[in-house]
Amino acid sequence: MPELNAKHHTLIQALLSRGPLKEARFHRMFSELTGETPGVRRKAFDDYLLRINKALSYVQFELRACRNQYDGQVHYGVVNNVSDDESKLGTTYSVAQIAFYKAIASSKVFLLV
Repeated sequence: MPELNAKHHTLIQALLSRGPLKEARFHRMFSELTGETPGVRRKAFDDYLLRINKALSYVQFELRACRNQYDGQVHYGVVNNVSDDESKLGTTYSVAQIAFYKAIASSKVFLLV
């Protein structure tokens, strides 16, 4: 499994706590953390996200860019990449149970360092 540093963790935590971010804000955060500009160093940006996705795959999540169908803007967020019956129908878990699961999932990512 790839090793993640504090900058990777910061990006993951920002997405988990804030929800999906618009592309411009996500790129700005990436630039502030790494000193790289995604538009200029696209390969560095893609490699950075690939490393995060390899670590997140352990807990069946993925950092993904998606285009909003209503306004056409790209948003980056952490998504569940398991398509089971429960995830298709929504959830029957309570807010406390979901928070507990998120805490476990984010702690697993941090244990990879």
